[in-house]
Amino acid sequence: MEASFNDGDHWVYRSRGTPSEIDPDSVYHIRQLQVLFESCYLHTLSYDAIRKLMDRVLSWEEFETETGRIILVWKKSRRYVRRDIAAHLRLAEEYSLPSISKATGQHAEMLTLLGLSRLHLTLVDKNSGTYKGRTWTDTGHDLDFIMEKNDRAYGVEVKNTFDYMPRDEFRAKLEMCSFLGLRPLFVVRVRHPDQWELARSVGGLVYMFGTKIFPPGQESFVERIWRHMRLPVAVWTDWEHTPFYKRVGDFLEP
Repeated sequence: MEASFNDGDHWVYRSRGTPSEIDPDSVYHIRQLQVLFESCYLHTLSYDAIRKLMDRVLSWEEFETETGRIILVWKKSRRYVRRDIAAHLRLAEEYSLPSISKATGQHAEMLTLLGLSRLHLTLVDKNSGTYKGRTWTDTGHDLDFIMEKNDRAYGVEVKNTFDYMPRDEFRAKLEMCSFLGLRPLFVVRVRHPDQWELARSVGGLVYMFGTKIFPPGQESFVERIWRHMRLPVAVWTDWEHTPFYKRVGDFLEP
């Protein structure tokens, strides 16, 4: 990671397609760096690497915003950084607003439901922890969808976030699926390797789509996030022509 703050041709500035404006002199926040390097390193490992660079290679400052605490870092040799800090904070706060999180979460759920319906699954219930007379009460969790196909039932959970699904929540929903007799299907932006293995061990699947999905009408907002932060974001209206259909379709075969 340290190399990226010294080399303008580093792969992190060219990954995921089209050019953006970030470079070694840019201001970053920690979650952003974790996502930028997630193809090579777990988020926890990236966090540890960033902390080791702070004070030695990177200047840093912690801020409290309306949407939470954020730590910004930038190369120590960088001068006159206040204007860029202010712009970075505004954009990070904007895409972290509860209204944006709600809209992106609901849109991903809608696309998942549409995609699974086209794969001939029938919706049984939404936001539920009950199936065929059994109700999960051990935790306060429920499942986004309970669906059926060919006499098999599936517990479906959708996570359209930059970070991993919390470990405790993931395990609780696996246990819920087992209790209710459901085959777990998680549709997420990013997955921890442990989650992949845990789901597979009980006959489930964690499908990773990689990009934080925004609804139509947010194209200019998505373009700003990409241009200034290079975070994986996109406006999607359909999943029919993505790997979703083959990967999940194969999973659904008996």
